Amino acid sequence: MKKTLLTFAAALLSAAPVWADEIKIAVGCPPVPACADWVYAEDLATSLREAGLEATVFTGGALGKDPEIVDQLSQGLLQVGLTNFVMISEVDKNILGFLAPYMFDDMEHFFRATQDTESDLMNGIRASMEAQGIRIAALTGLGGTMGIFNAKKPVTSVADLEGMRLRAIDSSQIELFKQWGVQGAVVDMPEFAGAVQQGIVDGYFNPPVVALIFRHTEFLTHYTDLGAGTPFRSALMSADWYSGLDDATRGIVDTAIAKANANNRVWTAGAAKAEIGGLQKNGVTISTLDADALADFATRSQAAWDVLMPAGSVEAFRALAEATRE
Repeated sequence: MKKTLLTFAAALLSAAPVWADEIKIAVGCPPVPACADWVYAEDLATSLREAGLEATVFTGGALGKDPEIVDQLSQGLLQVGLTNFVMISEVDKNILGFLAPYMFDDMEHFFRATQDTESDLMNGIRASMEAQGIRIAALTGLGGTMGIFNAKKPVTSVADLEGMRLRAIDSSQIELFKQWGVQGAVVDMPEFAGAVQQGIVDGYFNPPVVALIFRHTEFLTHYTDLGAGTPFRSALMSADWYSGLDDATRGIVDTAIAKANANNRVWTAGAAKAEIGGLQKNGVTISTLDADALADFATRSQAAWDVLMPAGSVEAFRALAEATRE
């Protein structure tokens, strides 16, 4: 009888999660409902806690900026971090293909390609990050597709961009703007508002959520809904931490990640529907494109694909997009 009880107790212990330390989840933004990273992190933490693990979300960049977060993840000092996708692009430029204008039709198309479909592209990116000690939990949505904000006038065609200058995040985006017939200037986001006031730039190419979160709607009074580009963030985990978990704990983490990913898809769709109304409430004029103008933007944007991502990956992205299109 005593032997039976000991065997039963041992079985219970082997099936229970043994990770007793706090799972730290780093988020750069403040704890506000408009921030997709915070919503995702809280979803993940809630599921982990409900399964008996200790999880804490650290907001507002409390654990460092994105490069510091990635460094801590790679060393196993931090378990989970929500970061800009740039942290992945510094390791594997193929990630940029998922952002390319008009590669994917909308965010749900993007999710089908990145979460529902196994591809050499995503597997290669994951492997590149694993080699750096980072595991990709998800590429997360933050709202709708991208468009043009400006402080001057409504834009309903490429011709309307004449004489404008848009803020670019890097030199490759300047090449995209050249295809649109507009000038670009690389400006860091903290300096953007001042750059508009000084006439250095007139606007930027971003999803609506960016203008809403940073309150740029106070001076960017025009938005053109291009439906161009599927913006995303990245949910990253420490590869060393994850691989060191026992089977039971790893199963809990996998389940929590899957639930957070599913919730993020629903949240992203809801955020996308609410964004245009949010812009209008803040006094922003919304412009849309007719079929010819949309086709013109799409054709011009596609001409820049081999600059926006590794040229050798364009056809693989085309194939993935076509295979996941509905």
